[in-house]
Amino acid sequence: MDRIALPPAILIVDDDSDILALLNLFMHRLAPTHDIMTMRDAQSALRHLAHRAVPLVITDYMMPGMNGLQLTAAVKAISPMTHVILATAYGSAALEQRAREQQVDTFLHKVDLFDRLEGVVRNVLHLPSAQE
Repeated sequence: MDRIALPPAILIVDDDSDILALLNLFMHRLAPTHDIMTMRDAQSALRHLAHRAVPLVITDYMMPGMNGLQLTAAVKAISPMTHVILATAYGSAALEQRAREQQVDTFLHKVDLFDRLEGVVRNVLHLPSAQE
């Protein structure tokens, strides 16, 4: 049986449906050749990640059940090369330090998330800049 090649995927995890919808739309416009998958909780994300390679995970920090740092640790255990962007409205120097210790690749504050996210994603996924 032939294997079907799947396009690269981006996994977005956030329990806030409005943020999830905005990030989904933003990422579809930024990376139209990628599958954009959205999950409302970390457990669903991990189940999906166990079956499909995902080069990029964008996750919220504050979520019920498992927070973004715990999700990052689990993602890195499954797929060490997956780039994890942690976004939070509750940023602090202490949280940022903990994020680095948990191997979060990029830490972003939600207040300027969309201003910084495009550059980070283009760099991680090697997408051409908007001017190209």
